[in-house]
Amino acid sequence: MNAEATDAVGSSAPKEQSSGLWMLGGAVVLLLVGVVGFDWSRTARSVAQRELSGATASLDVAQRGAQQAQRNRILLEEAKTIQQRAQGALVLPGHWSERQVNMRQQSLPRDQMNAILQSTSRSKDQLFNLESLDLAVTHPDEGLFDSLAGTRYPLMVSLKGALRFRISDRPL
Repeated sequence: MNAEATDAVGSSAPKEQSSGLWMLGGAVVLLLVGVVGFDWSRTARSVAQRELSGATASLDVAQRGAQQAQRNRILLEEAKTIQQRAQGALVLPGHWSERQVNMRQQSLPRDQMNAILQSTSRSKDQLFNLESLDLAVTHPDEGLFDSLAGTRYPLMVSLKGALRFRISDRPL
């Protein structure tokens, strides 16, 4: 019986060794699967981080574009409002013309100067945008608003501005 026990023990040892090898092989396979899975997840993480940074940059660009579009929309609404006001006031560029007036150190008699000053006044057919006006007397004894009796000294005038006048019959 001793021999039989030895056979039983001897025959179970190779079975235990082969099952141990199988377990070791399974553990190695599991380890390899774990390493491959870890490497794949690390690669996927770096790809996801690159995509996230690209998406963040795209989001920033889109937000700046949306802000610019909002500013443009506001400007467009303001421009429409101004255009509607201009149409309501009938001050449209197609119905008015503009001439620049630039007189430098012109010597004019007082009566002509009065006519020029009256022509710069606003009326329904013209607007004068005065940029600068300089009046001076040419004689030291004469005043700007009063002249010496019996003398007709001219005035020196410098006048700069834009005269806008109506070219259409549309009422104001």
